[in-house]
Amino acid sequence: MYNYIDKDFNKDFTKHCSLLFQLEEQQYSYAIYEKRSGNLMLLKTVQLNAASPTEMLNKLKISVTSEDVLQVPFHEVKVCVCGNPFTLIPRVIYEEDKKRNYLELTATLEKDDKVLVNNINKLFIKNVFSISSEELNYIDEVFPNPKIIHIGTSILENAVRNKDDFFDQQLILDIKPGVIHVLYFEKKEFKFMNQFRFVNKDDFLYYVLLVSDQYNIDRENCDLKLSGEIMPDSLLFGELWKFFKTISFVALNENIILPKELQEKPFYYYNSLMSLDLCE
Repeated sequence: MYNYIDKDFNKDFTKHCSLLFQLEEQQYSYAIYEKRSGNLMLLKTVQLNAASPTEMLNKLKISVTSEDVLQVPFHEVKVCVCGNPFTLIPRVIYEEDKKRNYLELTATLEKDDKVLVNNINKLFIKNVFSISSEELNYIDEVFPNPKIIHIGTSILENAVRNKDDFFDQQLILDIKPGVIHVLYFEKKEFKFMNQFRFVNKDDFLYYVLLVSDQYNIDRENCDLKLSGEIMPDSLLFGELWKFFKTISFVALNENIILPKELQEKPFYYYNSLMSLDLCE
């Protein structure tokens, strides 16, 4: 992970900037960029290391309050939530008053959980997901008119944007600590996305290979694209090499222009954060 601040950045002049904020289970990251030029002005990741969801929210409140730059006005604010239950529904059958029912078919919700919906551009799909009422209320308190976006929406929007460059069988993994999102495109058409929780490399490989087998993916000829918290010298990367012949990294959202000092870094780490720019 990388922390960066442009030498010309001034937190007193942010009304023309966009804030992208990604909330994970043990950390949060945020990026600020100029909407007109696309220049990245600030990037930061903050570790929370909480023992429970309640402690995490308390630590988040204290931490965000101490970040002066998060207390200023922005042109727009997009907040990404990670690991939350979700389901994809075709727009042609989607009914707004049934959104909770859709999600409850695959997930157990708490009584006070709120159900939100994102549109997936160009796919005519709705991403229906939940967020705890406490978390949602806090986000609404901190940020004016935030757009709440599920991480699956962000990852999928960037994938669809780059699908013309995909192999006939294209598998995509976005990895966060303990959570993996698996996407599959066949002949450039979207087929599947789901998230899985894993504890160790055996869990991780089980889910990746399960999806591979379910869709009869030829691991000798498909392309596996990676993003998120995985490095070429990591254990998980080495395990994937045992099963997939072609591995590459996702193409980043080119709307956000990186400074020279970051252009040579493995910036696919921030794919889901930077792809928030592409979401409605």
